[in-house]
Amino acid sequence: MLKTYDPTKVNVTFNNRQLRMFGDSLFTLARDEDGVTMKKGTKGDTLYIVNANKAGKLTITLQQESPDISYLEECADKNTMGNLAITDANDGGGMFFAENCVVSKLPDRARGKDGADVTIIFLIPDLQPFS
Repeated sequence: MLKTYDPTKVNVTFNNRQLRMFGDSLFTLARDEDGVTMKKGTKGDTLYIVNANKAGKLTITLQQESPDISYLEECADKNTMGNLAITDANDGGGMFFAENCVVSKLPDRARGKDGADVTIIFLIPDLQPFS
């Protein structure tokens, strides 16, 4: 079966502000640690250990001229806590929502012969699966 993916149907918002002018990548959403680890005993017995740490990160890239960079820099400087939401209207897409998120640090800035992307990382205290 052939499907079409349309990146214009994906939106990312922070504090109810829709972010614009994405770079080469829209986002990467990842937990900080494995959900389950394994411990082996001296006789080969196995014990699975469920990790209670559900924290994670959302990484986005914006074009260097995005009007949202200055807003996100201000949020980083003031440690602004807010809600993150991702909606994907593509087939098989879904929604992600997280509360009490912050921008981890002021983003690095680079300039060169091409317009450099600016990477923004949000810290998420309780990353739940995309639904």
